[in-house]
Amino acid sequence: MKPDVLITWPSGCDYPLCRFQLTAFKDFFNKVIITFYDHGTPDFRGFLRSKYPEWVFLESPENSVAWRERAVNLGLDESKSDWVLFSEQDFFWKDDQFLHQVISATKLYDIIGISQGSRLHPCFLLTKRSLIDKTSRDFSVKGANLDHFSQFSKEILEFGKFVDLKDLNLFSGRDWYHLSSLTWNLFRVKDLTPREFHYLADFLVYNTYSRTARVPQDRRWTAFTHMAESLLSAFGKFLND
Repeated sequence: MKPDVLITWPSGCDYPLCRFQLTAFKDFFNKVIITFYDHGTPDFRGFLRSKYPEWVFLESPENSVAWRERAVNLGLDESKSDWVLFSEQDFFWKDDQFLHQVISATKLYDIIGISQGSRLHPCFLLTKRSLIDKTSRDFSVKGANLDHFSQFSKEILEFGKFVDLKDLNLFSGRDWYHLSSLTWNLFRVKDLTPREFHYLADFLVYNTYSRTARVPQDRRWTAFTHMAESLLSAFGKFLND
């Protein structure tokens, strides 16, 4: 079983560690489907297309509040696998044993991921395609205090059997890690508004590791990571002045 991976991607950001993860573990996946949406500058779409010709890149024209709903559905229209992995650039697994355990669980379960209250978190959500098509495919924000995938989660749980990663003995901080608010933080750096930052220490570690030489790097993004260090830490400012 090899799922298609669906990720939505703002045009003005790069995620080198996500790219490294997808290439390092490519044998576990069928297609990697990236749906770009127009958000931020500079534009990294050309760079990414040139470096990953084996991936499928789509363009969403939507930049209103429905941006994610439109982008996810475009990816689903392209996907033909029997299983779909919804993922985000800020979710990391430790090693291939994590993926082996998740894929093995598909023999018993229809939906595998992380529950967050009543929502299944789209940072990592492996789902049978046949169940997705039974829903309204509504991935939008619904009502106060409800995030993306809330309505979808409610619907798909009516059709399939779900298991949380922790119930597979896969635990946050040991087997996987979700660097929540990564994209939010990246745009706070772009906006020069660090007072609204989340998880500063973890972000600075991520920021340093994202300059890995294990994947192609765009010089514009590397420069951005140095700017982030200068903005967010006195030591970074000392190093880069």
